[in-house]
Amino acid sequence: MSVQNDYIHLPATAGLSETTSRARLTWTTILTIAAVGASLALSCVTPFAALAVALAGTVGLRQSLRAVAIVWLANQFVGFVFFHFPLTANAFLWGVVMGIAAFLTTIVAAIVTKYASSSTLILRLAVPLLASFAVYELILLVAAIFLGSLETFRPSIVAQLAWINAASFLGMIVLNELAAAIGKRWVGKMPRLARSY
Repeated sequence: MSVQNDYIHLPATAGLSETTSRARLTWTTILTIAAVGASLALSCVTPFAALAVALAGTVGLRQSLRAVAIVWLANQFVGFVFFHFPLTANAFLWGVVMGIAAFLTTIVAAIVTKYASSSTLILRLAVPLLASFAVYELILLVAAIFLGSLETFRPSIVAQLAWINAASFLGMIVLNELAAAIGKRWVGKMPRLARSY
């Protein structure tokens, strides 16, 4: 079974036809609020790879890109308002690069989720997360060559960001299961990340 997407023809990996649009919107809103909260809690570090996979695996690419755009804008707001990022061209360029990386990571998450959909649960969740994290970090690394800050790509820092994304993704899975259990009565069948085939 396939769902026609405006960007990429993807199978309905989350059973989109079985979930209600209200449930998908509710889940997207919950995930968006959680990601913005994580940005505040983690000093403006947003786990975009984890977010991209959680969205792509549940609501489809178009809605995922919208949610990532909102989270990216909120992340920039948090950075400049609460963490006093410098008002320089370089800081704004880094923000743009992060936005591009977040969008491309979401597209990669959707594609890899498509091809991992027939794998075991662990692979279906881990492979898209690893691919998305690698793409996100690679885009930022290339940007660092031109914009500076190559020192932030030390293995210890990249490993810390990988753990943040992995822990965030596990949290998103738990949040998804809770939302599915609690919200079914009010919004209908919720899209599920850790569903069984």
